[in-house]
Amino acid sequence: MRLLLKFNLILIVVFAAGAAAGYFARSFLQQSAHDQVLQQARLMMGSAGAMRTYTTKQVGPLLQQHQTRINTFLAQTVPAYAATEAFNYLHADYPDYNYKEATPNPTNLRDRAVDWEADIIQTFRTHPDEKEFSGERGTPAGPSLFLAKPIVALGPCLECHSTWHQAPPAMIRVYGKDNGFDWKLGDAVGAQIIFVPMSVPFGYCR
Repeated sequence: MRLLLKFNLILIVVFAAGAAAGYFARSFLQQSAHDQVLQQARLMMGSAGAMRTYTTKQVGPLLQQHQTRINTFLAQTVPAYAATEAFNYLHADYPDYNYKEATPNPTNLRDRAVDWEADIIQTFRTHPDEKEFSGERGTPAGPSLFLAKPIVALGPCLECHSTWHQAPPAMIRVYGKDNGFDWKLGDAVGAQIIFVPMSVPFGYCR
């Protein structure tokens, strides 16, 4: 009887140790998968930022001269437009990846923030030292990680977004005077938000 009891105790200890090891291994793999997706999101966010910078420094100045000559507003001069359009080409091949420059008061209404995006923007406004915010959301394709960075109104932004009276007339003709104005210098007026699916790395954790 004592031998059977000892044997049972040994089995219980071994089973408990195996269960604990499995739990910690699963937690470790899930955290590794999460970190992998977050790093991928940061890389893609960096690509969007690079497209914004390229547009500001190289494309914009060239097109500014042309649009002045033809007295027409060219959206291609806007860094946010350029980053969004470039990502849309990626989205065509990878539909589970998404990018948006969300703002509660956009010039282009496709950029209007929905409720949860507006909450993120408000977080950046109330915590100006916050430079990044991430989390998970369910999508039709499964869980996705989102990464957000604040869009802060700087001097060049206010050339078009301070008041509609000061905005380029050609821009007013395209977008009207009801949206995208009254931005204040230094305010978080929006957020760059990128979605990366978690299905692939998390599949290895199941």
